[in-house]
Amino acid sequence: MISQNIGSAHKRDIGEMIPHIVQTACAYKSVITFEVNDKSVNAKSIMGVMALASQNAPKISVHADGVDEEEAVKAIAGLLE
Repeated sequence: MISQNIGSAHKRDIGEMIPHIVQTACAYKSVITFEVNDKSVNAKSIMGVMALASQNAPKISVHADGVDEEEAVKAIAGLLE
C-alpha cells in the first residue's frame, strides 16, 4: 500500500475535476481510496468523490493498494496538485 497527502485543491474547482478524478482512478487495477477528516471513500465512485469534495478539507490523503499503486497515486496527485 502506498499513500500520499495532498494539500487542498482550492487552486482548482474540485467539482469540475470529479469526473476526471474518477475516470483516472478507474484506469488502474489498484484499490484507490481518498481519506478526509477520518472519512474514507472509493476513488472510483463518483458519488463517493462528490461527498468527499463537499468536506472542503485542507488536506486529502490518497491511498492505493495493488499492482499499479505507485502509478495510480502519482496520477491522482497530479490532478489534485
